[in-house]
Amino acid sequence: MARTALVMPKMSMTMTEGEVVEILVSIGDQVTAGQVVAVVGTDKTDMEVESDHSGTVLEIPAKHADVIEVGAPLIVLDTEGEDLLAGLFGDAPGGEAVTEEAPVAASPVVEEVAIEQEPEPALTSEVLAMPGARKLAKEQGIDLATVTASSQTGVIKQSDLGVLAKGAVSDDKKQKARLLTAKVVSTALNIPQFSLTKAVELSNPLPENSDSRTVVLLSAWSKTLEEIQSMNQQFVDGEFHEVSEVRAAVLTQTELGFVSPVIPLTGHWQDKAAAVLGDARNNKIALENLSGATTSLTDLSGFGISQANTLLFGSQSSGINIGNISLVGDVVTIDVTIVLDHRIADPGDGAKALDLFGRRLNEVLVG
Repeated sequence: MARTALVMPKMSMTMTEGEVVEILVSIGDQVTAGQVVAVVGTDKTDMEVESDHSGTVLEIPAKHADVIEVGAPLIVLDTEGEDLLAGLFGDAPGGEAVTEEAPVAASPVVEEVAIEQEPEPALTSEVLAMPGARKLAKEQGIDLATVTASSQTGVIKQSDLGVLAKGAVSDDKKQKARLLTAKVVSTALNIPQFSLTKAVELSNPLPENSDSRTVVLLSAWSKTLEEIQSMNQQFVDGEFHEVSEVRAAVLTQTELGFVSPVIPLTGHWQDKAAAVLGDARNNKIALENLSGATTSLTDLSGFGISQANTLLFGSQSSGINIGNISLVGDVVTIDVTIVLDHRIADPGDGAKALDLFGRRLNEVLVG
């Protein structure tokens, strides 16, 4: 038998730590490979953690609401075979077993750290909530009966209270989201980039539904990149590398601001796009949709923006931005801005790409 640690996963290139949203097992439980054992998250997304091994839960070093570093152990299993992670993270902290925080009904609760030992009044209906969530709700004046639990257990957690009374979002979460965005934006300083804008005539109107419009635009942009291979590259360590999989970061609005879930444009990606965007709007992005974008789509047509000169971040070498939609007589046009890494393309390449994108977009719309 061996001790095997299940650790805090790295959910994005910039992530260094994560919050333990929920531990779904207890000491002594039997766990099978592929079983969801915990929910962890950053300020913008929650993610289920699956066990890579089968075994018995020996220790639970992490507990609800802990903020721990990437790679730190969440749960320790007693497994068969060699422990490939033995000694990598050190011994689990503390000698006492850490158990899962049990759901609490709406009966009076006395917080251990409370200075005033005054019990909360009983509620008229039973609401299951973690003690930390109950305390936060009391501080923010939130009626727990109006909060919907995100987990299948129906237990309200602190993360479920992101939307406060009157629909406002926590200022602390907003600030953390801004800091995370700032870190990502700083990577643009390493990419020499330029942009070009053109008005593209449309044979048919774009779909009004935002998800359907995203699929149409990404389909046309994907075809464009396939045909102009020189733009479908990355310049890394002084060399050009072909992009094996086009992955598009799509700007999406949430209660915490704008996020950019990454959609791989391979296989039947069109069937999965709406689900990815819908989860992102609810501040939940799967691990595979968090990073690794090679291109981007920014659709600001609904805001009346004539031109959007966005930046390239991290591993991105191109981007397509959609601006204002205009109707002149019977002709519908949209303002399209292309952003390119100057190391892989020049303005002439960009002009050709804009022309090709317009033609491929109209083919998709007629399609």
